[in-house]
Amino acid sequence: MNATPKIRNHKITIAYDGSAFQGWQRQSSAPTVQLAIENAIKQCWPGEKIVLHGSGRTDTGVHASGQVASFKAPTKFDLLTCLRALNNNLPQAVRILKIRYVPNSFHARFSAIGKEYLYKIYNHEIMPPLEINRYLHLPRLLDVNAMEMGASYLIGTHDFASYTSNPGYKRESTVRTIETIKFSKVGPRIHITFQGNGFLYRMVRNLVGAFVKVGHGRLDPVEIKKILENKKRTKAPATALPHGLYLHKVFY
Repeated sequence: MNATPKIRNHKITIAYDGSAFQGWQRQSSAPTVQLAIENAIKQCWPGEKIVLHGSGRTDTGVHASGQVASFKAPTKFDLLTCLRALNNNLPQAVRILKIRYVPNSFHARFSAIGKEYLYKIYNHEIMPPLEINRYLHLPRLLDVNAMEMGASYLIGTHDFASYTSNPGYKRESTVRTIETIKFSKVGPRIHITFQGNGFLYRMVRNLVGAFVKVGHGRLDPVEIKKILENKKRTKAPATALPHGLYLHKVFY
């Protein structure tokens, strides 16, 4: 008799173009990244009930260059064959970059200790067509120094209630720690990198919305701090569009 295959915990690192998906989270039959990967897993392990756990949700239109997920499945392939099989059953907009075995105690969401998000802005009158849905296009010149000054008030542990949107479910706390916010500018391309222990629903996009207002001279940098201390979302500027946002890294 053949021995029952050993169940192994798989950790996968994923990149995707979020333009064609209604976010990460499975929503019935709506096109989501989680559903696309689960369908690929079903093709590789037919008949098995395998649950995919992501490190967190991304919204409609948001991209990822380092999303992480985990699932437990019987040992069937070597890891290289598994990687190829999964990618062969995925739409071109989703790719598994890495796969490895991890201890059974590993959980993509609950084992995470931090994340890094990247927001991309194209700050020029003319937007190259090949950058559409990859960058937020802002034709009016931004004052990046003023934006950096405003961002400096957010470093550390704070209640970010003013900079989060209502997710539709109850949260235990809106307190988070931001370790770094870094700005880089090369020509018209402005990249803003956020690293912290966790981020609330639409928090990064809401912060970018505030930074843009500062960069256009419509908000004093110190107002970023005052809005934070107010703890009311209604006092903060509008949310930045999703297509400039990337889940860049997850830390364990």
